[in-house]
Amino acid sequence: MLALAAPIEAAEIQRLSVGKTNIFCVKAPCPWRGIAPADADRHGPADLMWSRQQLPPLIARADDADAIRTAWDADGCLLVDGALIDSQLRIDAIVGECP
Repeated sequence: MLALAAPIEAAEIQRLSVGKTNIFCVKAPCPWRGIAPADADRHGPADLMWSRQQLPPLIARADDADAIRTAWDADGCLLVDGALIDSQLRIDAIVGECP
């Protein structure tokens, strides 16, 4: 789902990793994909802001939303500037691939 919204205040925008979490486990549910602050260590599900198998609803330009969905479905990871607000992911810019 794609929605448009008013800009988020600068204080709310943060760099996020969206997609592959590099958290590997053998017992379901396993948060192989999720959303976390880009500069945070990710050792387990508690370190993630979002850890469901599906992306949250996106508030983004159509091309950014397509890129994020493509990376998510391919178990990739993108760095974005945005915010997770009320279980919706606001994307202001895609920065690039996660390191």
